[in-house]
Amino acid sequence: MLYRILTLVFLGLVPPLAHAQVLRFAMGSCAELNDPAREAIFTSIQKKNPDFFLWLGDNTYYTSGEWNDSTRMAQNWSRRLASPPLAEMMKSVPQRAIWDDHDFGPNDADSTYALKEVSARIFTSVFAQTPFRLAEYGDIRWSERRENALFIALDDRTHRGPVGTHVLGSDQLNWLSSELETHKDADVVFVAVGSQVLNLAESFENMIRYPAERLDLLDRCARFPGRVVFLTGDRHHGEVEVLVHRGTEFIEVCSSPLTSKVFPPRSPEVETNTTLVGQPINEPHFTLVTVSKGKLMVEYFSTNGESIVNVVYEL
Repeated sequence: MLYRILTLVFLGLVPPLAHAQVLRFAMGSCAELNDPAREAIFTSIQKKNPDFFLWLGDNTYYTSGEWNDSTRMAQNWSRRLASPPLAEMMKSVPQRAIWDDHDFGPNDADSTYALKEVSARIFTSVFAQTPFRLAEYGDIRWSERRENALFIALDDRTHRGPVGTHVLGSDQLNWLSSELETHKDADVVFVAVGSQVLNLAESFENMIRYPAERLDLLDRCARFPGRVVFLTGDRHHGEVEVLVHRGTEFIEVCSSPLTSKVFPPRSPEVETNTTLVGQPINEPHFTLVTVSKGKLMVEYFSTNGESIVNVVYEL
């Protein structure tokens, strides 16, 4: 199978936190290969020297002639990874990843996608540094503890049903609860998932369109004693959101796009989404998250590495 040739030889491990307990990681989503000038963003990421880079989905884009052909899917990844700025960044910065629809299969794909198992094997071979347990779970969920920070990555495609049903599925939600209980001594948990969670506008594939499961997800996360931060992509604009649920303040950091086209949110969505903090970021960007003792800093950067905006929260 061609997916085997895609296994990257990035064997470096993410270094542990220093005694000062400072963690700096970069993240982003929506990285379509279409404009060579936009590839410079990966050089900017590399220059920030983060502890690791977290891909939040749509990390490549399968076309209609590719997602039903495993050979062409593998070829798509070969082209994407051949971009010199991206290749250099991936050599020097440890990688972690989740997926969304475009690097899973067709647009808005769900559990009915026929090649989902093949797609998972290709994806996990590309991001081989990520601590996937594909054979055990049959999806790309993973978790990782780094000192006082816990990372939980959810698969929002493999189990997705029709709108109004579920995105994650009960098994994955129960696993999430187990991870939160096991690591309840952590100061902060970052929950990475492709679809927006806190956004109140029923736009595109936001989880508000799956209300029962979204409520279940928030209820489970509200039991965690520390800070809960959702990390999302998908939307082709960036934004920070805050929502209080059952006495727990949740933060969501949406980072999108890296290199794809920008689509600002429409006025009705901005008016409906009262969780929005400040203004959406309507330009290509990446995000740097810094965790220090008692503080969480979120800073958005342009393609050229210039600061756009930053916010700071207490842990």
